[in-house]
Amino acid sequence: MAVFQLPSLSPEIPFRFTPTPLKFSNRRRINFFRPLSATDDSRSGAPDPESPNQMFILGMGFVGGFFAQQLKESDWVVSGTCRSDSKKKEWEKRGINLHPFSADSPEWSLLDSVKDYTHLLISIPPLADIGDPMLRNVELVRDKLSSGNLRWLCYLSSTSVYGDCGGAWVNENHLPNPKTQSAKVRLAAEQGWLSLGRDLGVSTQILRLGGIYGPGRSAIDTLLKQERLSEGQKRRASRKFTSRVHVEDICQVLKAATEKPASGFVYPSSSMIILLR
Repeated sequence: MAVFQLPSLSPEIPFRFTPTPLKFSNRRRINFFRPLSATDDSRSGAPDPESPNQMFILGMGFVGGFFAQQLKESDWVVSGTCRSDSKKKEWEKRGINLHPFSADSPEWSLLDSVKDYTHLLISIPPLADIGDPMLRNVELVRDKLSSGNLRWLCYLSSTSVYGDCGGAWVNENHLPNPKTQSAKVRLAAEQGWLSLGRDLGVSTQILRLGGIYGPGRSAIDTLLKQERLSEGQKRRASRKFTSRVHVEDICQVLKAATEKPASGFVYPSSSMIILLR
């Protein structure tokens, strides 16, 4: 894995390469569906003024859910958002209280809860027509978070910001070159969160993820479910190489980032490079 320092928000300025190897332990199995006590207030997700480790996850999806489980097992206070009442009830059974959130029409009162947490993970993809839903009202977000306890934030982005490299290797000298609208708004969201983090004076990091896989989410699972391929999956059919990252590897990188926070860093992350024949 390579670690990139972003000296400027301008994509025209090359990254300065600073190799910082991370040592990953063998993946341990996470009992993702092990219920947590919903009656234990210390693990319910409510902010605790005495706790130095409180994570709010905007978008409790595949990655956010795995990371939340790991954090809870490490005695973090964890909360976040979800899109449906059914998902909220599922997480309540595991001892985590979530807030309903719609990217199309955000409920800005949510910020009154977010600001009380020490750490913020943004795992909500931008919308093609409006960009990042939280950054639509960036002045309000800045005002609310500046009066809270936040000291670390991380935005989960995508390697799609590099564009189609035609099978060429993407290294520390490769500049973002987004081609699709979704990739362009991804890059804009990166710049927006980096700028906001700089204004807030908190550790701010971007994690660019390859194709995510893990339990219940692999090529075999897609075939078994007989689901339609996404546009991204269809495009991979014509590529020579594709990168993949396991959800537990993402969690290890995130945990390391909380333990050794830094500002203005971009981490392209993948577990493997797959040769497509």
